[in-house]
Amino acid sequence: MPTLTLEQISALARNGSGNNEIEAVLGRKMTPEEKTAALKGRAFGKAARAVKREKVKLGSSDRHTQVTAERSKVDRVPPADPDRRKRLEADPVAWLRFYLAGTYTRPFERPHVEIVAGVIKATETRGRFVVAAERGIGKSAILWGMILFLALSGRHRFPVCIPWQETAKKRAFRFWKSALCFNDVLSADYPEYTAPFRHSRGVAQRVATTTWRDTGGPTGAQLTIGEGLIILPDRLGCIGGSTINGNPRGLNHPQEDGTILRPSIVMLDDVQDRGTAKSPIQVQGVVEMIDGDVAGCGDPGRDMPMLMACNCISANDVSERYLTHPEWHALRIPCVESWPDGWDDAKGKCRAAWEEWHERFLSGKGDRTYYRRNKALMTRGMKLSAPAAFKGAEKCPDPFYGVIRMYHRMGHEAFMAERQQRPVDPVSMAPYRLTRESMSAHVTHRPFWETPPGVHFVATGADINPSYGISWATVGFEGNHTAHLLAYGVDPLRINAEWSEAQKLAAVFAGLAALRRKLDTCPCRPRIMAYDVRGWDRGHALAFAAQAERDRGLAVIPAQGTGWKSYRPNNKTRVGDAREQCHMAADEKGRKYLVVHADYWREVMQLAFATSPGAPGSCSLPAGEHGDFVDQILSEPLIDKKPGPLGMEWLFTRRPGRNDLSDAMVMAYAAAAYGGIGTGGQVARRRYIETRKSRTPIEN
Repeated sequence: MPTLTLEQISALARNGSGNNEIEAVLGRKMTPEEKTAALKGRAFGKAARAVKREKVKLGSSDRHTQVTAERSKVDRVPPADPDRRKRLEADPVAWLRFYLAGTYTRPFERPHVEIVAGVIKATETRGRFVVAAERGIGKSAILWGMILFLALSGRHRFPVCIPWQETAKKRAFRFWKSALCFNDVLSADYPEYTAPFRHSRGVAQRVATTTWRDTGGPTGAQLTIGEGLIILPDRLGCIGGSTINGNPRGLNHPQEDGTILRPSIVMLDDVQDRGTAKSPIQVQGVVEMIDGDVAGCGDPGRDMPMLMACNCISANDVSERYLTHPEWHALRIPCVESWPDGWDDAKGKCRAAWEEWHERFLSGKGDRTYYRRNKALMTRGMKLSAPAAFKGAEKCPDPFYGVIRMYHRMGHEAFMAERQQRPVDPVSMAPYRLTRESMSAHVTHRPFWETPPGVHFVATGADINPSYGISWATVGFEGNHTAHLLAYGVDPLRINAEWSEAQKLAAVFAGLAALRRKLDTCPCRPRIMAYDVRGWDRGHALAFAAQAERDRGLAVIPAQGTGWKSYRPNNKTRVGDAREQCHMAADEKGRKYLVVHADYWREVMQLAFATSPGAPGSCSLPAGEHGDFVDQILSEPLIDKKPGPLGMEWLFTRRPGRNDLSDAMVMAYAAAAYGGIGTGGQVARRRYIETRKSRTPIEN
């Protein structure tokens, strides 16, 4: 009879032989040990067949998932040189030059060093710093590099860069992405930050699926291109940005544990464009955005450090606001740190050489030859903050030549603003200088409403702003334009934004009627109240005057102010004779209104405060504090006046804040001219007598 070992019995059972078949081979019944061996073999066979079936069922998608999971595993490696990393982190400029050598190929000059120093000071003191430097020297690239430095050195978990344009934000994102994904030197010393990005070769979908090989857990790294954020692995922080006109208040990153990471430092880059810089209203809007939304995007209750790298464009622009702000540490870095010897002398040899060079440059004949021969005279004592900016320029043999060429091509005002960071205030070049001091000198001891001797005519001007109230000014005039401000104020209009148009108009009507009643019973009692019809429904504005005429009492005249470009006293709508820079017109329904040359009368009114107190044509102020009134008069300074093809041209600039009282004064002056003051017309002088209740005017 054949003899089978336990291993052979197990093998037969594993290959499918039953107990009866095994006993037939043995020629006897199996012992308990042999049955156990057969049972184990059968079990092993089932297990092997099950594994084989599983391998057969694995499809291409599953195999791809397995391969992808294996490829997504990232190895943890230590820094290549921890000592070098620590040493360079102590010197931010050296850090930038070493790890981002491909970006910073030019020497680090004063503007670059000061920007880096400002970032570090803001970090250490949690303060606010602004550095103004010329365009084209690489301010943006320095800020981008400092964002990386602060994040990778562990100084800030969420540094943010906020430029002006969306395109600048995208360039910053590409800069950070390239550094984290493809910079070999940076990756060698900062593998815990860069490993997932480098492993994924910059593909956002792959970054999000990376896992650590040692733990199997996700790295947590992400490239959120749409939001402009780069989330660093292992909750080490994130970097990113927004634009000023975007939604900087919404910058935050919810982490896996539920905490919300908010910006820890903000770097503002080029906070305006030319259109914004020229508009005081837009400048104020940007300032409010920075002070509110940008400054408020950090952790509540903590001062967030901020650094602004900017460039001046014009006087009183966004950059100038922060360069003169008491809470911001400001530094201006001019292109020309010191001008050539004798350059300030307009008739000196140095300036003459500059002009001679310019003429040769314009003619294209011998400008370089002339420069080589006269270089010592033209550049002696001249010092530049960033001469390397002209390195390699084909048209500039040296940096001094480049600056001289730039100065003449840009013009003095533009060069002083954008290259020197010292914009020329156009108000300083105006035909007259109106200041707080000059206006304060016109304050007298006369109380409100008291009419000085010699006043022939009293007029009130009113400016209606439905959003908050009626600003008015009552002015007494002598036989000429010598004036005395008798009283002024703002009567509020309590208009609900949810009201219908009819309700709003009714409120304006009621406000005008109340002002008219007050003026009708005041001690000085004006003859005319002229109110501006702009800013609210024109038809209803004229209708109020018609109603007031039926009610008798104080004469009410609707008025429309126009600038020099559109004021035409001989237009088809004129009714009657024109007075001094004003005339009566009528609309299609025959309703009359006064057309006022606002630029002319604004200059006359401002000159009244710019001249010596008491001089002919001046204007006195009643006793008291007039801060708001002065601010509104100063809100529209004249910066230029010159003859043009259409006659005299006025150029006023607009500063932030209200100017309604200024408009009211313009209307009062124009109303007086319409009444005969200063036009040669005969105006009856009023004589005032005292009564028990008020001072009542009596006609001569």
